[in-house]
Amino acid sequence: MSEIILECMRRLDQSLGYVELALAKLTEEKVWLRPRPKMNAIGNLCLHVAGSEYQHLVSGIGGRAADRDRPSEFLTRGGIPPEGLLGMMREVREESWSVIRGLTEGDLQRVVAVHYPESSGMEGYSWSIQKILIGAAEHYAYHTGQIVFAAKLLQEEEIHLLNWQHYD
Repeated sequence: MSEIILECMRRLDQSLGYVELALAKLTEEKVWLRPRPKMNAIGNLCLHVAGSEYQHLVSGIGGRAADRDRPSEFLTRGGIPPEGLLGMMREVREESWSVIRGLTEGDLQRVVAVHYPESSGMEGYSWSIQKILIGAAEHYAYHTGQIVFAAKLLQEEEIHLLNWQHYD
């Protein structure tokens, strides 16, 4: 498997690990707390990254049906506990790995279509697999940063979620 494929998947796995650490410290109520009505809760961001990963890696690259309901990722107001969100995210990751394991260096420049349902209000596009992998890793990392930051604000204890040294 090519270095770029492995690195993108390593970063996706790393980001999922950070989300797992962040959600482990939160109650369901806190996972679904919206700081302001127009802002997303951590739970919405989890649904969004799982939906986006599925759409791009499993559906776009893997050719499986695109059954994503993007609007509901942002409209959901609760009802899924942290472990349920993580289970969903892990399941999508397993599906992504099953698609990605079959790729070769020669596949990176192959262009695939990413489709959105009409109800999403988004237009589809065609990108190279390499661009999809890089974009997926970047998108996931961006929202992971939001999730970790929000979790730090909401946690009961004053601890460093990622065990990185920060200076006071």
